[in-house]
Amino acid sequence: MKPSFKIRSAAIILMATGYGWAGGHYIPADANIFAYLFQFTVIGFILIMALAYFGAASPSAGKRDRSASTLSILSVVFFTINILNIAHGFYNNGPRSFGSHNTFADLVPVVIILAGSGLWIVTIRRFPKREHQTTNTVNPKK
Repeated sequence: MKPSFKIRSAAIILMATGYGWAGGHYIPADANIFAYLFQFTVIGFILIMALAYFGAASPSAGKRDRSASTLSILSVVFFTINILNIAHGFYNNGPRSFGSHNTFADLVPVVIILAGSGLWIVTIRRFPKREHQTTNTVNPKK
């Protein structure tokens, strides 16, 4: 098993944990159903892509499949959103206002998500271009 598969597995667990924790922390008890549906959708999508990634024929072989590409995109989006969430917290003064206030309780799930998405991002690398064999039928000695 390749180290990148182990790192990505840990990243998936951290991202799902972070979003589960964030849902419990950020969604107030009196929130409407759409707040919960959004959180379930994010977590569900992470888990569906994770199952597809884990169920790939040979994840340790380095094959790039759709689930890995989707999780790569999600990781970049999650990382960006949570960096912006921290930046928003510096200007967020209202106690009942939306988003992080950068308290310890607010930052714990955000840091967990950042750790997971950051771990995934460090495993993204460009795959070398395949060399196409060209044959010169006019002058085969070239």
